[in-house]
Amino acid sequence: MQEMIVVNMADLKLARGKQKLITRDLGSCVAVAMRDPEKAIGGLLHVMLPECSDPENTGVETYPKYADTGIDLMIKQMVLAGASKNRLTAKLAGAAHMVKTEFVPISEDLSSRNLEAVKRRLAKYQIPIVAMEVEDEYPRTVVFEPERGILQIKTIGRADRFI
Repeated sequence: MQEMIVVNMADLKLARGKQKLITRDLGSCVAVAMRDPEKAIGGLLHVMLPECSDPENTGVETYPKYADTGIDLMIKQMVLAGASKNRLTAKLAGAAHMVKTEFVPISEDLSSRNLEAVKRRLAKYQIPIVAMEVEDEYPRTVVFEPERGILQIKTIGRADRFI
């Protein structure tokens, strides 16, 4: 079995060519898989929260925890690795509604806020979202192949999906 680069919760990693990236246990979190198809450079970000309240006084090591600072950092790292910002595309997975309560409507729960924050930040950079598998009520593990641009979604009790 090919070794995979593990992207932990609130983490970001890059890969190129045939390397694969994996992140597990996406509940309300959102996985952002981004790639430059011409250079076969990709990144996978595991977003936990919508926004960093004080990026100036937050350490760079915690930037991947948030949609705004995580996406900013991912784009910067990908460009430094040789990707072109103009060619980047994104795929999203996660944002599951794991905890439902009558006091918080689904449109305002953490998963929905994470997803909207990711979409807003990608729109700011004009990075198109070419595929998504989001929401529902089940956790996901994803494997991203930057060379082919395939995001595999694994869920216990369900067939694997490829977007």
